Amino acid sequence: MHEIAVGLIWFLTIAATVAIWIRVLKRPGSIGLKILYLVISAIPFIGPIMYWFVDPPPVLPESEQGKKIPKGTEVYPSFKPLIDALQKPLKSKKK
Repeated sequence: MHEIAVGLIWFLTIAATVAIWIRVLKRPGSIGLKILYLVISAIPFIGPIMYWFVDPPPVLPESEQGKKIPKGTEVYPSFKPLIDALQKPLKSKKK
């Protein structure tokens, strides 16, 4: 049973490393940064986890950075309906 668990952990580590390598090689960027990401992700067990913390989120093109978000496409939804729905039962019990 122990051998199966160790084998599964190794398999998941290798699969995560290969997935990261494919992602790194497909994205645009400097070759030095790509090599750094490949080396970090190749460290057994810890590498794939470290990669997710080191890899920055993608940057929008400069033409998209200055644009305002159109009305009705908010990134964060309004929580007011949820708060109102939760307050109704609480307010009625206090009376």
